[in-house]
Amino acid sequence: MDELRAVVAEAHAHGLTVVAHGHRPEEIRRGLEVGVDCFEHTGLSTAPEYPPDVIAGIRERTAKMNLGPLFWTPTIEGLFNYEYVRDNPEHLDDTGWHLGMPDDVIADIQASFEHPDRLPYFQITPARRPTLATKFHQLRESGVVLLIGTDSGIPMKFHNQSTWHELEIWVNHLGVPAMEAIRAATYWPSVLMGVDDEVGTVSEGKYADIIAVRGDALRHIALLQRVDLVIRRGQRHR
Repeated sequence: MDELRAVVAEAHAHGLTVVAHGHRPEEIRRGLEVGVDCFEHTGLSTAPEYPPDVIAGIRERTAKMNLGPLFWTPTIEGLFNYEYVRDNPEHLDDTGWHLGMPDDVIADIQASFEHPDRLPYFQITPARRPTLATKFHQLRESGVVLLIGTDSGIPMKFHNQSTWHELEIWVNHLGVPAMEAIRAATYWPSVLMGVDDEVGTVSEGKYADIIAVRGDALRHIALLQRVDLVIRRGQRHR
């Protein structure tokens, strides 16, 4: 614990945030004790829910308003969507994920699509999926600020698809209002990273980093997979 405290203290002394793995109950307990800023994943393997003492610890931390928000990035959709992607792999043909990869790596990844159920990574995923909604709602109700993030890089999960997949699961399957989910992908990450004075909202004095889609994304969140306008630092790129 002394080493963990030293890491967190040194990072905070330099104005850095500390992000911790949150797969096991003991990881969460230790992270709460030493004051990490954000946890990653829903974790706990096939356990049906977070233990009561873990939830109590999270609630105790989120009640300390002087410490600011406690952030959590559940990275839920890679597990949630596994069986659907396994049985309906057509979108994996999108060559967007090939960008920057050598041919031999692309071929190796494509070969893994043939029998994803044989990959060690997914052996217990079907048993984990039924636990995800309960854990997600436990976290949301405990007062943490949830962030949109992904586990891109796991089998069959690519950076050019995973963010909007995560948004879609939150909104259409877990009942999160669309604007709350969008803020979890834009505003709140900027707060965690300490750059909310520059980005995160469309506000006077901030950089003009904007995307736009055709249609009402608050009603049809999947529209965010088709970005029609990209403005970066005030310059249009698309």
